[in-house]
Amino acid sequence: MSASPSEPLVASEVRTAPVLLEMIQPDYPEEAGNAHGDVTVILQISEAGLVVGIKVISGPEVFYESARTASKKLKFEPALKNNEPVASSLQVFFHFTPPTFESDHESAVLVVHAENPDLESVKPQTTLDEAELNRNTDNNLAETVATVAGVTLSRGSSDAAKPIIRGHHERRLLVLNDGIRHESQKWGPDHATEIDPFSAGSIRIVRGAAGTRFGPDAIGGVIIVDPPKMPIEAGSSGKLLSSFSTNGKRFYEAARVNWVPKENEQLSFRIEGNHSQGESLQTPDYVLGNTASRQWNFGTATQLTIPNGKLRLSYHHHDFKAGIFYGIKHSTPTDFNAQLEAGRPLLADLWTPSRDIDRAYQHVRHDLGSLHFNRFGSWGSFEGIYSFQRNYRLEYDQVRDSITGPQYDFTLRTHSLDTFFGHPGNLFKNLVSDGGIGFQGVFQENVYRGLPLIPNFRSFAGSLFATERFAFSSLDVELGARIDHLTRNAFLGDLDYEKHLRRGTIVDGQCEADGEVFACPHSDTTGSLSMGTLFHLKPDTLDFKLDVSNANRFPNIDELYLIGSAPTYPVYAIGSPDLGVERTTNITGTLGLRLWWLETELSAFASRFKNYVNFAPERQPDGSLHYDVTIQGTWPRYSFKAVDASTFGLDGRIDLGPEAPVGFVLNGATVRAQELGSEYQLIGTPPDSVSAEMIGRPALWHATENTELAMSIDAVRRQHLSDPQADFAPPPDGYYLIGARAETQLKLRRQTLNVGVLGYNLLNETYREYTSLIRYYADMPGRDIRVRVGVDF
Repeated sequence: MSASPSEPLVASEVRTAPVLLEMIQPDYPEEAGNAHGDVTVILQISEAGLVVGIKVISGPEVFYESARTASKKLKFEPALKNNEPVASSLQVFFHFTPPTFESDHESAVLVVHAENPDLESVKPQTTLDEAELNRNTDNNLAETVATVAGVTLSRGSSDAAKPIIRGHHERRLLVLNDGIRHESQKWGPDHATEIDPFSAGSIRIVRGAAGTRFGPDAIGGVIIVDPPKMPIEAGSSGKLLSSFSTNGKRFYEAARVNWVPKENEQLSFRIEGNHSQGESLQTPDYVLGNTASRQWNFGTATQLTIPNGKLRLSYHHHDFKAGIFYGIKHSTPTDFNAQLEAGRPLLADLWTPSRDIDRAYQHVRHDLGSLHFNRFGSWGSFEGIYSFQRNYRLEYDQVRDSITGPQYDFTLRTHSLDTFFGHPGNLFKNLVSDGGIGFQGVFQENVYRGLPLIPNFRSFAGSLFATERFAFSSLDVELGARIDHLTRNAFLGDLDYEKHLRRGTIVDGQCEADGEVFACPHSDTTGSLSMGTLFHLKPDTLDFKLDVSNANRFPNIDELYLIGSAPTYPVYAIGSPDLGVERTTNITGTLGLRLWWLETELSAFASRFKNYVNFAPERQPDGSLHYDVTIQGTWPRYSFKAVDASTFGLDGRIDLGPEAPVGFVLNGATVRAQELGSEYQLIGTPPDSVSAEMIGRPALWHATENTELAMSIDAVRRQHLSDPQADFAPPPDGYYLIGARAETQLKLRRQTLNVGVLGYNLLNETYREYTSLIRYYADMPGRDIRVRVGVDF
């Protein structure tokens, strides 16, 4: 059984939720057979902490009476308003699992699952809750998840960033938004993930391969964005947020409103949105010219609660416009190398802060509409999701004044259907199992208009998978199997086709000619297996996770056919149409320890890759690095090449005094990735890093709570293991960044005000990130102070 606060009877009057004093184990009804079920109950709790009202909201009816009986026995510390006990309501969940039978008796036992899903996962997983998301107000998705051990980011030449997990960039990461695979033009360094963190109630980061459950692309990890739970009590509630950042002078405003009509509690509604606008970012020494940006998001959802199920319709729109840094344009290789030697852009002194967005710039819009259906009963559970995504990207290059339109125009349309059937629990003597089978289907169409770059394509992907988890008294074993199929037709223009012919990456006759277009078919089928175990060495104190799996990834369209550069792609890149399926075998071991004074999780991992698609600088026949001089400028050349490779490393977190007046948190990660037979690390492998934070939790005065004062330091080592002759610039020096934050909750008359001040790079350190291609052109932004204010109502 677990409990979580819901909206109170009079939401604006209750400041702290009631606290459960003692766990109660409900009886498993005999008539339920072997059924599993979750029952949601709303309790009315008096000023004395007694249950005075019970209302069952959802769940299999066979468990209702047992849930009511157990609810009557619960006792609480009452909710408080200004330190005075008040009546309130609480949402309580009962999880019913079939009892196991010992050989000497037949008494039923209720299996209670842990309330923290991170501890129950067989893979290393970290969940960022609402408090963490509030702390990252106005950060994009990559900046938000980069606070997790083993996760870093890659910044681009505009106000954008992409996540990296255990050295794997976005091509090997899967992002799920409300259970839906996020589909976009994600191949460019400036193509940030078009998901608004404000729309999330929590974000889960799974580190390591998870291909059998989530499918291709989940080689390096999975980022799961879950929306806040829809309200179920009559009335309105919501959230307001506002922040200001000094670097870029960015203003951010966000709002969410939930509403349940009093006359019909089966229906609930939500509407939310935010807007931000900032001027050019600044390094410690100069302005990053033309990096102003504007962004707005809008979302809405409607949920209908039906007996033993839910139906939810949602829609989200993302709109992002950002300038592309002036400094990535160079006329000749000499100019490119001159700014490298100077350590700063040659024209940096000419740029001034501005909110204007000049050419070159990008304008991206992303629409996501989805229909979710959930149904459960004694027969098991069913979940179905249909979604439609439309990603519309325009890129405007520097051109003559007489030209007004975009030079690159991308439209990606994706239809997807995800289904999963979970069977009721099976009982084998002392063994309880959970699991099911699922199907995923995706139809995708890409329409591109503009200068030669990537082809149009149509594709269909279908997947069938099964998972099963067996629970013993001190051991859980999770098995998974999956088969994936992809059929794709790419349509190359005659110029791009001829370029691949000359490079030898396409064999004459491999594609079928249709006028000036060549249709190039591609089809692959692959399978994956996984086995994860969770050992409860000492329940609630010491756990060990061991995950062994293989995973596969189909090459992306850009890896196969890309030829050229674009404003958001600060190198000249060339694909390889002969790339095969990328395959990997992985093993991860994770040790977790939880004491009253210490919480820690440490992971070690290793992977072996076949046909690893390596994106790296290309050499000419004489061994020198290759530059491409085009009408748009001079660019370093990168290309895609399949190699056999291995990765391994460590990451983890240590939290000393998690509830103490003074605490200390340490995060660290190291990863090694290299081609088999080579002594050097692959270009772009993240350097070793560690972050430390000292946290004070003072009790200031009666009108404040949850106060934290913290100082932090981020230390990143120079990537000394890569081949300096294989890159256009040596790896940048290591660096230290000092940060600080102060945050508290102020209890006002009717609401609680959340206030925070955060400082990044307080010493205004000059540095460059090795994982970002912008390191060829400029330093990273300097000092930034952010002030945020929020209120829940």
